[in-house]
Amino acid sequence: MKKIVLALAMAVATAAAASAQTAAKAPAAKPATQTKSTAKAPATHTEKAAPIKGEVVSTDATAKTITLKDSSGSNVTLTATGAAVAELSKVKAGDMVTVTKSENNATKIAKVKMATTKPAKEKK
Repeated sequence: MKKIVLALAMAVATAAAASAQTAAKAPAAKPATQTKSTAKAPATHTEKAAPIKGEVVSTDATAKTITLKDSSGSNVTLTATGAAVAELSKVKAGDMVTVTKSENNATKIAKVKMATTKPAKEKK
């Protein structure tokens, strides 16, 4: 009788251990009562908007792209979105601009105003 009880106890313990390992590998089910206001956004890598100052290499209004040469000398091509699309027609190659970018999108394009300095007059 003791051997049967011992064998049964071993079988239950083995089954419980196997069940626990299988349950740990299964993805956790999302609660059905979760609403949009309490749901967290999916964890994706999003880059914050950052300004880039550079010289316009080229623009393409049809493709809505602008290519800039940044301060390090490398070219960056961005897709214009929103208000930046209208600004594409106002800039040309050689213009100095500040572009606000988010990921690979230009969200704002502004010409950089060049400071003009007047020569200082000599006092006699």
